[in-house]
Amino acid sequence: MRKYLIILILCLNISTISAQWQHEQVAVEKVIATKDENGQVLLEFSLSVPAKTLGANDILIMTPVLITRDGDEQYPLSPIYAYGRVSALSARRKQILDKATGDTHVSIYNKDTLVYSSTFAYQSWMQAATLVMRSRLRNCCKERELSVRELYTCSFAGELPVEKPQVVIAPKQPPVTLGITERLAQTENFVESIENYIPQQKIVVGEQEKAQIIFFKWDKAEIDREYLDNEKVLRHVIDVTRQIHNDPEAEIVHIVLLGLSSPEGRYVYNVKLAGLRCEAMKQYILSHISLPDSCFELVNGGEGWDELRYQVEKSEMSDKKEIIRIIDDIPILHGRETHLMKLNKGIPYRYMKEHFFPELRRAGYIKVYYRKKESQ
Repeated sequence: MRKYLIILILCLNISTISAQWQHEQVAVEKVIATKDENGQVLLEFSLSVPAKTLGANDILIMTPVLITRDGDEQYPLSPIYAYGRVSALSARRKQILDKATGDTHVSIYNKDTLVYSSTFAYQSWMQAATLVMRSRLRNCCKERELSVRELYTCSFAGELPVEKPQVVIAPKQPPVTLGITERLAQTENFVESIENYIPQQKIVVGEQEKAQIIFFKWDKAEIDREYLDNEKVLRHVIDVTRQIHNDPEAEIVHIVLLGLSSPEGRYVYNVKLAGLRCEAMKQYILSHISLPDSCFELVNGGEGWDELRYQVEKSEMSDKKEIIRIIDDIPILHGRETHLMKLNKGIPYRYMKEHFFPELRRAGYIKVYYRKKESQ
């Protein structure tokens, strides 16, 4: 037992070191901060993300912050989002929608370099403020805060600015006593504080692997407790949800559920089926725990093409490249499934139908968000 405990601790340490290593590979150079006669500060720097710095599903959120040494004054600037290969696909689709609403943010990808520029009003405390980079690494249902990087010391009185080496400052971690729900958030990948909730955020492929998933038989939307591992998963879902619901120090605020279907058959029907599976998961939870209907967010994932592509990419299928090309290039309503059925006399399609499609017929307990109750 002691040997396994040591191995577990080493694995956790390696994970933390790996995340910090990713963070430190991002280069910040050529930092310039100037103040004009109108009292406006122009801050610029170049930021580079080397190839293979970020994992496929990684999102590294970097926020430049001007801060005094004592921490009494600070001014956060617009964050920079760095994306891995898979998360980048979702981000680019979201950016197309965001441009229509004017809601955009600075983005960068593996092997990219950008020049960051921000203009803001000068305040007297900024005279000798320090520019630091605060970073959070998000992937596979987890988000962790990384060490702060000190980049630059400002000087607006005529003397030359001093560029600092990128010193790693460990974030302060005040000792706290964790409640029931907070302890669950540390052990259960699908439990998070409502502070981390992002409305209508796309559920990235790969995040679902550590979610609580129940599976459905072909063309069915009714939950079968005896099918595959459904009994075990459902029991765990209800147990964790009930613990949070009964915790006197916390309350359930939001639950995100995802429904999917496999792609064989008519598209419109499959989308409807995915929605029904999501609803079935919700009703199952409500049949065991009294929660307001408004706290549920049902995400109809329709046909699980992104998930199928993910499975194919991980496989050793001989026609893998052509399958991925068809999924990427041919729209669903322009015969994507038909092209797959015709590829190599239908052999790859039949293989996917047998080995991958059953995993797409599912509903997932993706996230449960909680809020700490205020002390009386």
